[in-house]
Amino acid sequence: MHLISYGDSITSNQVAKFIVPLHLLPPNIIDKTLQIGEYEVKVEKVIIHPGITDIPESMLSGDASDLMTLMMTTHDIALVKLSSDLPDSAPIEIYSENKELNQVIKGYGRGTTGTGITGSVQGTQGKLRLLQNRIEETHTNWVSITFDSGEKALDLEGIDGAGDSGGPLIMAVEGKDYLVALFSWDYIEGNLEEFVAGHYGKKSYQVRISTYSDWIRKTMSEN
Repeated sequence: MHLISYGDSITSNQVAKFIVPLHLLPPNIIDKTLQIGEYEVKVEKVIIHPGITDIPESMLSGDASDLMTLMMTTHDIALVKLSSDLPDSAPIEIYSENKELNQVIKGYGRGTTGTGITGSVQGTQGKLRLLQNRIEETHTNWVSITFDSGEKALDLEGIDGAGDSGGPLIMAVEGKDYLVALFSWDYIEGNLEEFVAGHYGKKSYQVRISTYSDWIRKTMSEN
């Protein structure tokens, strides 16, 4: 599970809070212990975005078109409050403007890797990796990146693989890093069961933090 902290000034006597895609959270996570770096901390509370809706079971197999249409309208975000702070943590500020389009980002994750030809290779997860990409689409709830090749590709061009959900997309603005998005879901054409992530030309969608910035700040201040 990849969790990213938020806060302009979380100090040593404040309880750590995290932003995470809801689909990563297992049931009954309250009071469970998480390993975050070298620390073990318990989950005190989970606050789910009020716009969250269930995805019909019938859409989770077969042709992907109906699911892709629905996904564009959904939300995938929750806040996790821990029972104690994380010593020496350095929270990152969330991005609140709507100027993500065409900006270069760095993405981090521990999911599967491969090449644009092989796609995502099972068994390669576990190591923290870095990728670069450019935000090519912005929607109300999402930003999107595409795995480009050739002249369009950046030096570290890449896209999220299986297991990267929740990983942060970081954008630098005037030398300062901001959390701009969280890896969430892949755009799939054709049969869901035949999809392999990580091929050239594929695109994925990420939780657009700027859309939720007011909700994040309000919810954190109240909890």
